Amino acid sequence: MHAIQHTLPKDIISSINQWCSKEIDAFLEQLLLLRAQKKAPNFSNQETELLLKINQGIPFDIQHKYNSLTSKRNNSELTKNEYNELLLLSERIEEIEVQRIKYLSQLAKIRKTTLPQVMIDLGLKEPEIA
Repeated sequence: MHAIQHTLPKDIISSINQWCSKEIDAFLEQLLLLRAQKKAPNFSNQETELLLKINQGIPFDIQHKYNSLTSKRNNSELTKNEYNELLLLSERIEEIEVQRIKYLSQLAKIRKTTLPQVMIDLGLKEPEIA
């Protein structure tokens, strides 16, 4: 086992410091993928990538604004513009959730199982059928 270094070499930090934010984001994504693979080496790269995407969730700013507008709506304090914004946010959240279900379906296919079983395996609540 390798000795744990508490600080990264200065040349690595210096190099990363020169990158644009997109490059840093891509690097972080690769690091997270590497970490996930080391924690669960029995997952394929494809499974690990899907699990990372599944676990991303709703971006904080969207969720925060949605919660704020929902609270105002529940208190009958929502303006027409805020109502329209709430509708747009609801649609965006729905799109994110649909994409998440697609990732879950891909994972089920890889694992040769069903979507409900994958959701159970991951501790996710099954969507209610209307």
